[in-house]
Amino acid sequence: MGKNQAYKAMQRARVGSSSAGPEDVDDGMVDGSFHTPEWHAARLASLKTSHTVTWEEFKKKQKEEEMRKGELEADKDKMMREYRAQLDAERAIKLSQGRNHSSSKHSRKKDKKDKDTKKHKTKKRKNKLSA
Repeated sequence: MGKNQAYKAMQRARVGSSSAGPEDVDDGMVDGSFHTPEWHAARLASLKTSHTVTWEEFKKKQKEEEMRKGELEADKDKMMREYRAQLDAERAIKLSQGRNHSSSKHSRKKDKKDKDTKKHKTKKRKNKLSA
């Protein structure tokens, strides 16, 4: 036996075998653990009834979430296509009317008159200032 193996054997003899597991070994040695056996039993029971999921359950849940995300993206894409189609239809209607079919023809004539009066006023002011 090497030095390390002899030391480990000495520790096992002093404390007791740590690989004995949860069953009680009656070797006359004092249990070196800090917690009581009842606490250990409760801890093991709580670990068995853990809320953790298995790998298969996790993969299944991930696939479901991906499917849900895919559906949401498909819905968004569908809504965007519908919106673009609506905008294109409105644009086509406006373009089919042409440039001379504006509904604000009346206001253009008014704007032209306003421009003429403004020009006339500025000419009057210039004439007054220079005189």
